[in-house]
Amino acid sequence: MVIRKQKARELAMQVMYLWDNQGAADMEMARCFIEDSTDDAIIRREALALAEAAWEQRHSADRWVQRLAPEWPPHRQPAVDRNLLRLAVFEMINTPTPPRVVIDQAIRMAKTFSTEQSASFVNGVLDAILKEHRSLTAGQEPGTC
Repeated sequence: MVIRKQKARELAMQVMYLWDNQGAADMEMARCFIEDSTDDAIIRREALALAEAAWEQRHSADRWVQRLAPEWPPHRQPAVDRNLLRLAVFEMINTPTPPRVVIDQAIRMAKTFSTEQSASFVNGVLDAILKEHRSLTAGQEPGTC
């Protein structure tokens, strides 16, 4: 289960990277890429759903990142980092996955797919977003954002 979720995250980030480079969400290209990447239908379905949902909320994630890391706005970040952050912000805010798991996985992917400095950058930005999100939702009932 854990390996399956990790693989789905990796594929979702890679799909978002492709879309980012194309400037649009091309679902056919995403399906072809994912089908070539794994035979596991569950991973394919989860990766595509995760990529699509995070892509739809990318502008909100980008604004949050830009506000908390103004020296490295999204347009100046490596494309892998930008899409890792978009994916992680979406997952931290909108899924039941524990935020620390999301952050750990984003750091792992940054080490695997991006630059030497990316892991610490991703960690710092996501930690700041998590702290801010928790302070904003502290008074809400569980399960609401």
